[in-house]
Amino acid sequence: MRGRAVILYCVCCLLWGSTWLVIKIGLDDLPPFLFGGIRMAIASTILAPWVFRHGWQSMPVQRWAGMALVGLLQMGLSYAAVFAAERFIASGLTAVLFCTYPIWVVGLAHHLLPDERLTALHVLSAGLGVLGIAVLEAPALSLELAPGVALALFLPLAAAVSSALGNVLQKRRLSGVPLSLNLWMQTLVGAVLLLSMHFALESGNPARWTPRAFGAVLYLAVLGTVVAFLCLFWLIPRVPMVVIGAIPVIDTVIAVALGSAVLHEPLGGRFLLGGAMVLGGAALATRARSPAGAPLRVTTS
Repeated sequence: MRGRAVILYCVCCLLWGSTWLVIKIGLDDLPPFLFGGIRMAIASTILAPWVFRHGWQSMPVQRWAGMALVGLLQMGLSYAAVFAAERFIASGLTAVLFCTYPIWVVGLAHHLLPDERLTALHVLSAGLGVLGIAVLEAPALSLELAPGVALALFLPLAAAVSSALGNVLQKRRLSGVPLSLNLWMQTLVGAVLLLSMHFALESGNPARWTPRAFGAVLYLAVLGTVVAFLCLFWLIPRVPMVVIGAIPVIDTVIAVALGSAVLHEPLGGRFLLGGAMVLGGAALATRARSPAGAPLRVTTS
């Protein structure tokens, strides 16, 4: 990579690495589903003007249904789990657990994409990642752990699986869909789901619209969603997918560093050992190639 590609690659890593911290800060004032829903609604509104440039009227119904399904998984359920988890656990730990994403994506691709088959390196990466998860999740086995915290430790894993399934389905069904139209539809579906969850489940949770809350929402919507995803979409046809696949690993390292520096989140021995295993497994997964020689597309959220 060089020139513009290097700059945009760094932008993706830095923005997504910082979003975990911003989510944690914003949750001090906003309920998680309202927070995530408004983020997606603003992003969808910003993207709307580009939709009318892509002949959306002639898009087959199957494509619209495919975009809606992927948006439900990647922008709806996945973000619902991430925002809910960060109410109880550290932003760095949430990022590390979500970084199991490349491990799940290669397993799902083995079953859903004919050209993406598991290799020995895939299996090794999954084994290392699972060991790391076991180390990180060990506190959840303690009877002294609050129920909300115990559940929160598993939500980022659910988010990673949901996002991985969405990404595999996107590769299988949505090739050729204009990227801005695809992102618009996905953020719109995510906004509808998250806001519906807010009205159904958070009616008693007050929202304090402080300057900090406004700043967090705008940062996540504009920079963490629109700018970051459009940079990624520009990079995908120009940069090897193995390089793209390293983004979740890099942004997790940034997330852990920011959480420790800004919020003073602890970095104990269990966290460092388990986190290193998860990052190592994710890194191996992004480097593994299927027998057909095509590395799997891996993105972040």
